[in-house]
Amino acid sequence: MTPTEANSDAPLGQGHDRLALVLGAGGPLGWAYHVGVIEGLRSALGIDPAKATRVIGTSAGGAIAAGLLAGATTDELLTAIVTRPSDEDMAAMRSAAAEFRRPWRRVRPAAPGLAVRGLGRLGFGALAGLIPSGVFPTTSLRRFPTGDNGWPEALWIPAVRMSDGATVVFGRDRLDVPVIDAVEATSAVPGMFQPKEIDGHRFADGAVRSAANADLLTGEGHDLIVVSSPMTRPGRGAVRTRARWQLSAEIDELQADGATVIVVEPDQAALDLSKGYPRTNHKAGPALVEAATQQTEQAVFDALA
Repeated sequence: MTPTEANSDAPLGQGHDRLALVLGAGGPLGWAYHVGVIEGLRSALGIDPAKATRVIGTSAGGAIAAGLLAGATTDELLTAIVTRPSDEDMAAMRSAAAEFRRPWRRVRPAAPGLAVRGLGRLGFGALAGLIPSGVFPTTSLRRFPTGDNGWPEALWIPAVRMSDGATVVFGRDRLDVPVIDAVEATSAVPGMFQPKEIDGHRFADGAVRSAANADLLTGEGHDLIVVSSPMTRPGRGAVRTRARWQLSAEIDELQADGATVIVVEPDQAALDLSKGYPRTNHKAGPALVEAATQQTEQAVFDALA
């Protein structure tokens, strides 16, 4: 039986009162894929993911998690994804790119102390401190609709403090930072984006700690946890390999805690759709969302039917 053949009068989410949603790292593909996962959960579980008791957004997942809890629609999120940076942001990028062309700038580590002080907390992730600061300012992410009414109670956005490797979970550890600033911090991919400075501290991508950070839910008492994990998609490389073994360990920890965990990750068909998205293939968004929606419906059905 497929999800569409199931009895729509009995949502699969029935009996799972404490739902947590984890939206992980994944770049532009991750933005659109997360939107599709949200749509798939709405149809498969018969509940609105915005009513989850906890939503964790890391890197690309931070913008979509914040948008979800701010009430942004699918169309609004897809529009934000394909919107080009403002003239001001483009000027900042050109200036940063010119600076980056200086030989000393290309080799100067962004935070060498992170590689030492953060090793115990981050493992190999601490080596991100040896990567030069990225070119792009995170301010271009302010185009995402994240709301301006303070912190949603359910939202957690992790980022890594570059001075010592500590993970700061905005929404849990700090509520005094605007949501959009936390989105910038968790999205500051080493080597690509400039670190986000908040109150004199520089922050890097939450994926420096973990591509999903699902283990932050341990002990929270959730009985159903859905993880959207673009970083564990098909392919090789050290980053994806690390993401896979970390997520596997996090799932084991959450299952030992009594939770049912459903992982949704892009298949090869979704990867093929995402080529060039959003800059040279800006029309691919709806197709990506539909692919993720179908994958999510099937994953939920397989896990709960």
